[in-house]
Amino acid sequence: MNNLAALSILLIASLSVVEIGVKLLSPADNSWTAADFLSENVPSLGFEHAIEPRPFEFPKDHSSHPKFRSEWWYFTGNVSSENGSPFGFQLTLFRFAFRPQAAKSNSPWRRSNVYLGHFAISDFTTGVFHNFERQSRPALDLAGVRDKPPRIWIRDWSIELVEAEMEIWQIKAQEADVALDVKASSLRPITRQGDHGLSKKSEEPGNASYYYSIPRLAVAGSITTPTGDHQVHGNAWFDHEWSTSALAEGQLGWDWFSLQLSDGHDIMFYQIRDRAGHTEAVSHGMLLTERGIQTALRPEHVQISVTQYWQSPTSGARYPAAWEIRIPTHGILLSVLPRLPQQEWNENFVYWEGAVVVTGESATERISGTGYVELVGYD
Repeated sequence: MNNLAALSILLIASLSVVEIGVKLLSPADNSWTAADFLSENVPSLGFEHAIEPRPFEFPKDHSSHPKFRSEWWYFTGNVSSENGSPFGFQLTLFRFAFRPQAAKSNSPWRRSNVYLGHFAISDFTTGVFHNFERQSRPALDLAGVRDKPPRIWIRDWSIELVEAEMEIWQIKAQEADVALDVKASSLRPITRQGDHGLSKKSEEPGNASYYYSIPRLAVAGSITTPTGDHQVHGNAWFDHEWSTSALAEGQLGWDWFSLQLSDGHDIMFYQIRDRAGHTEAVSHGMLLTERGIQTALRPEHVQISVTQYWQSPTSGARYPAAWEIRIPTHGILLSVLPRLPQQEWNENFVYWEGAVVVTGESATERISGTGYVELVGYD
């Protein structure tokens, strides 16, 4: 499901209604939710929709797809320093278009896209969640997407493919005394999610995204926090999605899991929730083996039970905070716990996105692992 197409709402709030070209909401209107914006009720304004599977071409598809309204590139990782201190990181860059193509203008500031970035470092030794948000227009080279080689940036926050054949990425971000500068090298093949890359979010045609992942990358580089500079290594997950509309009326939010296990399995699963809290039938995921064999996961294959909750002292939202995940067809039983309860975003949009630790068993052995979980639509 990832990652946060709903955050396009933030960009709308920073623009005038006239400029967007459709009456969506005024900056003073905070009654909209992620589901409102992602529903098919939002006018498409001539954008294309994800209707059926399409061929993917790499590295071309790592770049931008401007015929669609929203798009995001997403890296998360669990790493450790040389002395064993654990960290989590997230860098997500979003593109949101309020018209398919820019109108001709002599002004360098008039553009059809705006960009949003979310950058976070979770320091599990100090218990501090450092998170930052920025947004910009693709004017005067302040933000944008380059095709060859693919690079996405908002000022000095950037995601860049530095070696296409080996799928090696450079990920950089800095804000105040917190910084991330790592390389991530693919350990898994590019994995198309859903139906050969078409990820349906509701039964309504077009309420879908094109979605692929690199479920496991080896990470090496540096993280800087107020405690100093740390040389780190570990694993990362990469997602790239683009769409125009997704959720249907009555859908409230989602729970998204990306898990990397010690036995070599990688798991992605998102469950879309309706307003009654029920899991929608279009919820979907995949189980990937170390050899790259992919198995589709549907709601009937995955049993998720919440075993604990956490209430944010900042927003008051009550989130699931521990899960038991069963995949009976593969003999998998997992316990998933946040590595730090306070990994809630409280910027223009409130959601929980954080690193988790995994313990459990498969059909043949005890297993452990790490991952990330995203929780949207809780209050």
